[in-house]
Amino acid sequence: MKLTYKYLGLVLIVFSIVATGSCSKGGKIKYEEYLIHVDSIQVADTVNLGSKFSVVFFGIIGYDGCSSFARFIAERETGRYKLMVVGKRKTGPNLACPDYLPMLDGEKLELLADSSGVLKLEIVNPGLNQILSKEIFVRN
Repeated sequence: MKLTYKYLGLVLIVFSIVATGSCSKGGKIKYEEYLIHVDSIQVADTVNLGSKFSVVFFGIIGYDGCSSFARFIAERETGRYKLMVVGKRKTGPNLACPDYLPMLDGEKLELLADSSGVLKLEIVNPGLNQILSKEIFVRN
């Protein structure tokens, strides 16, 4: 009986590796990048000048398991940070994507408070003029 359970366990492990290790049956898998829609962020209201602070992001990355978080883009301008959250999606012929909803779930970006006063964070979402904004205060 023990041998049967070991064999069954081994078969399940091999099956799960094969099932998750390949999403495409033939053809080359490629990735396309896109802008992720950010629903909300968490950040301190006040930070100290010269210190790093975290911006924590929440939202839906994509609508199936072929979508994932790729990177942040942060552009610093006078008095503000313009932030973009980039996802990547697998594409290719005969692509089979796992059926689940990937979420940002607190993906974190560290930024530097390098000037005192009001600092505006602008998160660019997909679509025309879709900006999520938050102002924080940087104290000396």
